Amino acid sequence: MDALKVVSFLNRRADYSLPAFSEYWRTIHRGHAMKLVEAGFMQGYVQNHGVAAGLEGLPVMADGSPELWIDGLDTLERLIASREYQEGAGPDEANFVTPPVLACVAHERIIQEAAEPAALQGALKLILVVSRAPQANAADFRERWLSGDGGPLLAGQPLRLTRQAVVEGDAPAVFDGVECSWWPDLETLRRAWRQRDPAAGRGLIAADSLRGLLARAEVVVQPPQSAGG
Repeated sequence: MDALKVVSFLNRRADYSLPAFSEYWRTIHRGHAMKLVEAGFMQGYVQNHGVAAGLEGLPVMADGSPELWIDGLDTLERLIASREYQEGAGPDEANFVTPPVLACVAHERIIQEAAEPAALQGALKLILVVSRAPQANAADFRERWLSGDGGPLLAGQPLRLTRQAVVEGDAPAVFDGVECSWWPDLETLRRAWRQRDPAAGRGLIAADSLRGLLARAEVVVQPPQSAGG
């Protein structure tokens, strides 16, 4: 079963170090976000905190990425218009985040579930963002991307693998797909990255569109079981 989720990408203010950015996010801003959970707007909430390590040749697009699970697009509209957001989480972003915040609403599909969920504790999470190739229409991209077409973008065997395809909206999307993979350690991930097939996704993914974020996931509110975190 697909899950509807909001994926955003945050960049820290220039006066914040990466650890200070993460600390503010997981404490003060988390308090504002929890009011949205209590009001029933969010069914799951995960903070992906960027780490200082990177992958050679991968443009880093953010310092952190929150993921919110919601019931539907109307829920997101009500969330944004709510007093809890307008007087809390919304204005608080300016206290630690540099605009713009890139965000999308997407359907999620689990491509490979973790054989041992406990192994995800402390795992590195690689979030990759892609745009669809010009010759791939939106509907074809979503179907192929969510089916796991081409396998993971990296070589090797991740602990877990999910994909998200952006829901079409009135405005053009800044990206079309997201792939999340979990890895036991940095060396295993770097080896999988070095051994990846540069032609993976050819005809589906636009050339040179790959960007990403290497992070550690902190589950604030466990997502619905069908969605995973």
